[in-house]
Amino acid sequence: MTRPAAASAAIPGNTKHAMVARALMQDIASGKYPVGAQLPSEPDLVAALGVSRQTIRTALRYLRDVGLISGSQGVGSFVRASAPSRRYGYAFDSVTDLVQYAADTVMRVLSRREITLTAEQAEWLGRKQGEAWWQVHTLRVTAGLGEPVASSVILIPYVFGQVLDEAEHSSEAIFSLIERRMGESITEIRQSISIARADDAHAEVLGVPPGDAVMCMERRYFGRTGDLLEVTRTLHPAEKFQYDMRVRVNP
Repeated sequence: MTRPAAASAAIPGNTKHAMVARALMQDIASGKYPVGAQLPSEPDLVAALGVSRQTIRTALRYLRDVGLISGSQGVGSFVRASAPSRRYGYAFDSVTDLVQYAADTVMRVLSRREITLTAEQAEWLGRKQGEAWWQVHTLRVTAGLGEPVASSVILIPYVFGQVLDEAEHSSEAIFSLIERRMGESITEIRQSISIARADDAHAEVLGVPPGDAVMCMERRYFGRTGDLLEVTRTLHPAEKFQYDMRVRVNP
């Protein structure tokens, strides 16, 4: 689901970082922090608002996304506008659509193995080289006809490996299993879409020629403390998948 960055509704919810972002947005709109002014430092905001540094950083990222501030960690944040810009940002309202997608398809676990993050993988994930993770290759097919719709490589931290036994016998998404069985809460999902070429392994299970153009959807799931809980890189045959997005524009 999408929401326009041009309104205060761009920061919904009752998470701590959402409430902090709305409070800072109000301070900017009221002139407490005028255009050109520097916001208090991260440590000062932590002390003043009684929240974690990660919460502050997430809230500041929201304000940067809607064009209210500029700057970065270590440099400081400066007010660049008193109201959100008219450009649009896209974010997830909930995981309902993702859960429904999982329920409407059948997931087959093709392989799973323990891996040690290489330097390249660690840089990609923003983690440390040498960490133990699980790598799972899954195939989703239509519930009735069994036609392949998605080939995914899923990475999860090693400590979540206990959910994989259930994943092999359930259509439930792995991130949903992590929430239910591990007591975690998915508070943020970041998604990017690109065009990729199917390698031999993906091409075989999707029934497309190797090197064929496919839709690549990468999702990163973050928990309430900002930890990365899962990364999924999914390839869809171009002619079998359609991604619809609705944008609501506030006047």
